Amino acid sequence: MTALVLFLSLMACQGQTPAEKYVTTPEDEALAVQVMTDLKGYADEPVGDRMVRAAEALLGQPYVAGTLEEPEQETLCIYLTRTDCILFVETCLGLVRAAGQDGSFETLARELRESRYRDGVCGRYEDRLHYTTEWARQGVKRGVLQEMTGALGGVDFGHPVHYMSRHPDSYKRMTDVDAIAAIERQINAVPSSYIPKSALKKALPGIRNGDIILFTTKVDGLDVSHCAIAKVAPGKPVRFIHASTVPMKVVMDPKTLEEYVMGRKAVTGIQVYRVR
Repeated sequence: MTALVLFLSLMACQGQTPAEKYVTTPEDEALAVQVMTDLKGYADEPVGDRMVRAAEALLGQPYVAGTLEEPEQETLCIYLTRTDCILFVETCLGLVRAAGQDGSFETLARELRESRYRDGVCGRYEDRLHYTTEWARQGVKRGVLQEMTGALGGVDFGHPVHYMSRHPDSYKRMTDVDAIAAIERQINAVPSSYIPKSALKKALPGIRNGDIILFTTKVDGLDVSHCAIAKVAPGKPVRFIHASTVPMKVVMDPKTLEEYVMGRKAVTGIQVYRVR
C-alpha cells in the first residue's frame, strides 16, 4: 500500500478558515474526486439516490478494520480504498454532500470532520464519536439526517451504552475513561427507539432508497453493531449495500434486509435515518 501522507490544506475564504489536517493517500484522493465528479452529473436526483450511487461507486473496496487508529495522534483519516461499515456509510454521506458544494477534496475533509467528531472538533481520541447513536444524533443536529425510526413504528430501545468505559483495555488510544463515561451518560439520558425484529416486516415499505440502516445489538453496553445503505427498487424487497466482513469488501448483500436481520441472533432490530 502507498505510504500515508499528512496533508495541511489551506481552505478558501482568503485564509480565514483554519487549516484542515488530514491523513490520506493519493489513491484515496483520486477516487474521491472521481466519485464526486460523477455525482455532480446527478445533482437533480433525490439525495437518497445519490447516496446509493456513491455506495455503488465503492463496491469491491476492501474491508479493513482499525484504520483510524493508525496515526500516533488523533488526526482526520480519509480512506475510500479500505473501509469498515461506519466509515463506508459516513464517507458516502460526505461524498454526496461535498459533491453538492464544490466537489473538492478539502470540502470532503471538512464534511467528514464535522460528521466524525463532536461538534467538528478533532483534538484527541475522546473527541471522536465512537458510539453510532451519538454520530447519528449529531447528524440530526446538523440538519444532515432525519430520524425515521419512530415514524416507522419504533419503540423504546432501552439499551444503555457503557461498553467503552467498562472495557478500557480494548481501546489502546483511550486515555480519559472518565470523559468517555460522561459521554455515555449523556447518550443514555436521551431516549432512543428502534424497530424490533417483530415489527420489521411492517416497517419495510417505509424505507427509501439511500436510507441509512443501523443494526441494533443485544451485546451488553453497545448500541449498534453494523450499518448499511438501503437499496430500494419498485416492487422489489429492500436490499442494502455495506462494508461486509464476509467477503471482506463493500458489497450489495445477497440477502434482503429482512433476511439479514432475521438471520442474526445478536441483531435485535434496526434504526433508520434519512439523508436530507
